[in-house]
Amino acid sequence: MDTIREQVVKAIIARLDSLTDGDVLRREEYEDAEEFVCVWDGEHQTEKAKYGKSHHTMQVVIEYLKDKAPEPYSSSANAMYGEVLAAVMKDGTSTPDPTLGGLAVSMNETGTLILTPDAGLKIIGCSVTLEVIFETENGDPFTQ
Repeated sequence: MDTIREQVVKAIIARLDSLTDGDVLRREEYEDAEEFVCVWDGEHQTEKAKYGKSHHTMQVVIEYLKDKAPEPYSSSANAMYGEVLAAVMKDGTSTPDPTLGGLAVSMNETGTLILTPDAGLKIIGCSVTLEVIFETENGDPFTQ
């Protein structure tokens, strides 16, 4: 059985699956490829939310990189940013769902880095940082 934290990360990965022909990678699976999406689940802060509940705020970073992209590179990278945000914030349709089907209380973008190539390179992409808030039973990371 996965913790709620792991279920949140897996739900994000599932939403990003449509962006690439390959698998969406986790940080421990990082690899060189012509195109990839990688999810980095980071630390989370915990506080008591209400009686019997713990309130967790976790950072998740999504990287979407391509080795070959059309010029202008900045426009291509900005389009990739839009693809990431649209994929992760919607439920597979055009309906916004920042709760990941009820796993999270909320999910918000807190930062973005647009990556354009240095001289002689053609790697472009974006890095999007999300703040995901979810709750669990006090002392039980497996139960909401």
